[in-house]
Amino acid sequence: MQRLLEILLGLDGGFLGREGDLSFDFNPAWPGGSTVGHGLINAVLVVAAVALVVWIYRREGRKRSTKLILGGLRLSLLLLLITLLNRPVLTLTQTREEPSVVAVMVDDSSSMSVRDVGESTDPARPTRFAAANQLIEQLLPTLAETHQVELFRFDDSAVNTDTDQLATLEPTGGATQVTPSVRAVERELAGRNLAGVVVLSDFQDTPRAADTALLDQLRDAGVQILPVPVGSPTPPANLDVVSVSAQETAFAGDIVNIAVDLRADNLPAGEPVTLQLVDRATGVVQAGPDGRPARTTLNPEPGEPLETDLQIKTDQVGTLDLLVEAVPLVGELTEDDNRRPLRIEVLDASIAVLYVDGYPRWEFRYLKQELTRDKTVELSVLLYSADPGFPQGGNNPVRRFPESMDEMLEYDVILLGDVDPIQFSDFQLQLIREYVAEKGGGFGMLAGPRYSPQEYIGTPIEQVLPVDVTEVASFAFAQGTTITEGYRPVLTAAGEQLGMFRFFADREQNQRYLENDLPESLWYVRGIEAKPGVAQVLAQHPTAQAPSGQPAPLLIGGRYGSGRTLFAAIDDSWRWRYYTGEAVFNTYWVQNLRYLARGRKLGQRRYTFDADRPAYALGEQVTVSFRALDGGLLSQLGDSIGVNVKDSDGVAVRQLTLRQQENRPDTFVATFTADGIGTYAAELNDLPQAAGAGVSIQVEAPTLELARPQVDVEASTALASETGGEVVPLADALDRLPQLLTSAARSVPIRMEQALWDAPIALVLFVLLITAEWVGRKMAGML
Repeated sequence: MQRLLEILLGLDGGFLGREGDLSFDFNPAWPGGSTVGHGLINAVLVVAAVALVVWIYRREGRKRSTKLILGGLRLSLLLLLITLLNRPVLTLTQTREEPSVVAVMVDDSSSMSVRDVGESTDPARPTRFAAANQLIEQLLPTLAETHQVELFRFDDSAVNTDTDQLATLEPTGGATQVTPSVRAVERELAGRNLAGVVVLSDFQDTPRAADTALLDQLRDAGVQILPVPVGSPTPPANLDVVSVSAQETAFAGDIVNIAVDLRADNLPAGEPVTLQLVDRATGVVQAGPDGRPARTTLNPEPGEPLETDLQIKTDQVGTLDLLVEAVPLVGELTEDDNRRPLRIEVLDASIAVLYVDGYPRWEFRYLKQELTRDKTVELSVLLYSADPGFPQGGNNPVRRFPESMDEMLEYDVILLGDVDPIQFSDFQLQLIREYVAEKGGGFGMLAGPRYSPQEYIGTPIEQVLPVDVTEVASFAFAQGTTITEGYRPVLTAAGEQLGMFRFFADREQNQRYLENDLPESLWYVRGIEAKPGVAQVLAQHPTAQAPSGQPAPLLIGGRYGSGRTLFAAIDDSWRWRYYTGEAVFNTYWVQNLRYLARGRKLGQRRYTFDADRPAYALGEQVTVSFRALDGGLLSQLGDSIGVNVKDSDGVAVRQLTLRQQENRPDTFVATFTADGIGTYAAELNDLPQAAGAGVSIQVEAPTLELARPQVDVEASTALASETGGEVVPLADALDRLPQLLTSAARSVPIRMEQALWDAPIALVLFVLLITAEWVGRKMAGML
């Protein structure tokens, strides 16, 4: 029956069975109806219809009853037409419930990794991000009883997320923009019944920006913002191992000094800091030269950089993969900057040296004796002024200078004193150049007043030297000049790092000795300049100047091709033996020889594999390179090498392909973006000849995020006050937020109208009435 009625009324199937309120109404659209009123027009039409029917049937000459019946049919027909022209509709009114919505936003920028939630004495207190996630986990079930909860994470922009994704996230965002992110969430939820926005953050915008316009927009939106500051308004303490420097290579048995720059911020007064040297793989603290742990305790001034040293004795040949570590403090800002990696290649300590001089000057006499006694030096001596039968000395005597490359390669270092270049053939001078450039040999020149270096201008040796000697002649001391004023060399930063002048373990003691107690030198070569791009000045004159106006260099190291070079502008280091015995003189020269020998010693290795630097900020480009030092190895390689990048758990997170460089065929390079904070290892994965080779890569949070890590109370208060919200302390948030977030749900009526003027029943009634009247008139004999 219901379906029949729906068909007659022209309704959709099931319309009358739906829940809701049914009502019948008209939607007239008479011309002029809005002016005079539709009711008046309908009344006029009804009167006109009645008048028309009365006028028609009053004139008919039939029975009164017949005229009344037929007039009633005609009037019913006219009234039906008037009804249909008033556009009757059947309306079903339903109600839709729109839920209340709450947006919960959590900051996942790098500053949320700070552990400053809870008691400062608690070593296990969580990070800000972990504390925020814990609150969300507890809060969502309560909010879900009244609201639909939309969860967002944000740094410089907001992204919709869920609790499962949050549980796996790490706070690594490089920048924070709180107000723009809140505004973006409001725009995304526009049109929904937003009861409020909960923001869990430290409210430190990076970079800081004026948000006046956005705050105005948030205020105009009329939605309350409820900031929940996570963290402490007091800047947390932090230790930062700013830099670590040490020799990249050392020799077995060396004591290596590791210079450390440490910065301590916001430390409590008197708080001690422990700095130690640990094995990177095992975490075991290494032993210092005295056998005790390589560890020191410091009391740095807060905010002031502190320079200190750690020392280690290199006992075995191989690679030392170390970490310089500042033991983390309770509640420290971040532990990512507490460690710096350090890798030292320990080489075989035995050095083969050929020392050539022109005459037995004091420098020659003492240096020959000292090196002959040193157990790590295999010395050959060639003194050209000696008689033919005079024993040349050293522990590996020779009678002539090498005349082939094979003979040259028996030595790690060629040391040339004040010798006339005519003692060498052109071939031998060229042999020295090739030995350094192509074979990685070490070459040092000990200046003297007669020949070295000025007589080597125009020879292959001039190319090898790390100094420009073209001005020496014009700056030389006049013949017979008596030098009465002495000097002590002044170290450069490079000289301090390389350790040629490190005579005492304690840095301050060593500095005092160099400045006050080192026996003074007298003569030095004037007019030399370090060659730009290839040389390092290691020590310089305290007062004299080079031709360029820079301090006159006294000890200069450099590179030529694959080998190392050294030029000593003084010839009286033997004077340093006064009052000190052999220790100072021996240390100085053995370190110089080891500096020169590193090229040859490293040449014994088949390859190097390293990153362009040990630490990177998040988002920076990391470059790793492999260099084949051995021609045989290079011939076995293709044009690419595969590399796996693994995280601290040993899980591969990236695969790289090192590509051979067109201009350097022995070098293979790959570059990638540091997109995650932590410690990573790049390992060669398809090169059996270098199995196990790897390089450590440290990725750190951008300094901008942690420059002002404390909670910005002022920013959170402004955000709340501008939007009619309230700052809710983290400790009170679980109880307070449900009270503040009252329901914004509402009921919305939904009207579904069905027009009846064209319904089947209207046609049926029209046909029935007009037919009935027509039949009645015929039966009554009317026209």
